[in-house]
Amino acid sequence: MINRKLLSILPLSAAVLSALSPVTAYSSMGAAPILVAQADLSAELLKQDVVADSIPEFSEELIAAESASAGTDEEALVAQNSPSRRKTTRTTRTTRTTRTTRSSTNSGGAAQSAPASSASRPAGARRVTNSDFARANKLAANGQYQEASKLLFQMSRNPNYAKNSAQIKYVLGLMLFEMKLNQAAAFVFYDLIRQETKTNPKSRFIRQSLEKLAIAADSLDSDVLLRYAIKQVDEQEFPAASRDMLYFRTGELRMGDKQFAEAARQFGRVRSNSQFFNRARYNAGLALAEGGETEKAQAVFEDLAERTKDLGVTDRQRVNALLGRARVLYQRGQFGAAIEAYRDIPRDTEQWHEALFESSWAMLRDGRFRSALSNFHSLHSPYYEDFYQPESLLLRAIVYLYICRYDEMGKILELFEKVYKPVQRDIRNILTGTEDPLTYYRELTRVKDNFDAIRTNRVGRRGFQLPFSVAREVLKEGDVRKTFNYLGNLEAEKKRIAGLPIAWKSSGIGIYSTKIVDKRIEATRVLAGKQIRRHLILMQNELRDLFEQDGFLRFEMLNSKRETLRKEIQGKGLTKVDEDTSRNFYIQNGFEYWPFTGEYWLDEIGNYHYVGVKACE
Repeated sequence: MINRKLLSILPLSAAVLSALSPVTAYSSMGAAPILVAQADLSAELLKQDVVADSIPEFSEELIAAESASAGTDEEALVAQNSPSRRKTTRTTRTTRTTRTTRSSTNSGGAAQSAPASSASRPAGARRVTNSDFARANKLAANGQYQEASKLLFQMSRNPNYAKNSAQIKYVLGLMLFEMKLNQAAAFVFYDLIRQETKTNPKSRFIRQSLEKLAIAADSLDSDVLLRYAIKQVDEQEFPAASRDMLYFRTGELRMGDKQFAEAARQFGRVRSNSQFFNRARYNAGLALAEGGETEKAQAVFEDLAERTKDLGVTDRQRVNALLGRARVLYQRGQFGAAIEAYRDIPRDTEQWHEALFESSWAMLRDGRFRSALSNFHSLHSPYYEDFYQPESLLLRAIVYLYICRYDEMGKILELFEKVYKPVQRDIRNILTGTEDPLTYYRELTRVKDNFDAIRTNRVGRRGFQLPFSVAREVLKEGDVRKTFNYLGNLEAEKKRIAGLPIAWKSSGIGIYSTKIVDKRIEATRVLAGKQIRRHLILMQNELRDLFEQDGFLRFEMLNSKRETLRKEIQGKGLTKVDEDTSRNFYIQNGFEYWPFTGEYWLDEIGNYHYVGVKACE
């Protein structure tokens, strides 16, 4: 963003330009969700995620609490599988009587059939026997995961199996994992880890559950579950087949903590034959760039671009690498090389628009004002009017100020106010209207779910509180994208549960799993709403600053010291203004030339050339 304080003490100088940057950090990389942007909400994530205080104990009290929250009382849930805690004593006592009776029978004595045993159990409950464990294992071995999970859940809450509780819960977690119910499985593994850490710290099931929890969290894309698991796991004991995932996720977490050197080291440990390698390589370049090791970052991006060249010109990973290289060159102050690197971004990719804007910065820093204005002509065409780019309009106005084109400058500032005053008003209205996170979540979700229809039908946007360009920009933010990705995984798990047989869904483990996923969806929507509101506040603050910049620019446009201003700029090294390039230059170099008459064509976007000259004396 333009530095307001520096701009307020114009004349503009190289010091001003050094404060302007197309990429102040790599958190805005459109190539992938970057975890740096999530750091400010880490405390909120800890409050909202399962590893904090919202995870239910694997016990009757909290299962009952989960059930009560959705209108299901404890008895309705417990009667499906096992006696309630109030009846547990009687059941245990009866079980002991039964065992004594069997012992008497085996010794030849008279045995009573103990009819009271059946009478003491609630309707629908079945007495658990020692053979159930063998039966559960057999069901699991035969791939009958649903039946095995039903039995194991029942066993996990029977006091007769207390000594084997860890093993039962571990196998239960595996069954849910095999059923692709990763969130439900993660709860079971977490509960086992917490239970055994308190009662049996040397239990082998802690290590095994941590491994499975990490894999489940990776599938869910849940950072906090990953953080909890990775913090405790011993990588030497982690399965070799999944170790690359461990390194990659650890690198992501260190990146989010701004430990860039350690993040780069972890990304560098991912093997080249791993499915995580290209992403790890790209993130290693980001970490090195963030840490100031720009030469190493450039080498990493160039290596990745070379490795992915056979994947296709528009392959996302290849384009990300090319864009990363261009940004590092800009960061190193090699503006000419950065301009050439930005030109390597294919125009039919989503990154091309960003590359076009960022290359304009490099052109400005390199004194190529005419080239920068050529880019702006494409950026501000009707094809990109739905993109949130207020800064680019002010940057265009600054270029016109440099070359003393005050009429054009005035038109651009008028355009800035025409477009972004309504945007500023709409953002202010929604922020002052409510603080309810779900309102923000629902509003952005409406845009997300109807994106293509809204994009092509401007009339249909009237029913939305958020301007389309703002919603589009927020949807690109790294933390929002990651939260929506996690939410999508939860909703997919909910659909999988809905598709299971009614006998499983109505069982104890079915109800329990449903409550888990529903609670996570609810909490994650709240978190997404808070993230969205936070970004809207940042955008509101940015627009306030930019409108102040607009005022300063208008003042300078009318200032009588324009000649002094131009000399100050040239005196600071910005002396190369490409004003000697005429129309003949383009014709002689193989270009076909058509004067622009106000009509834009898609195949001409990016090929406009500003051929005006500076108007300064």
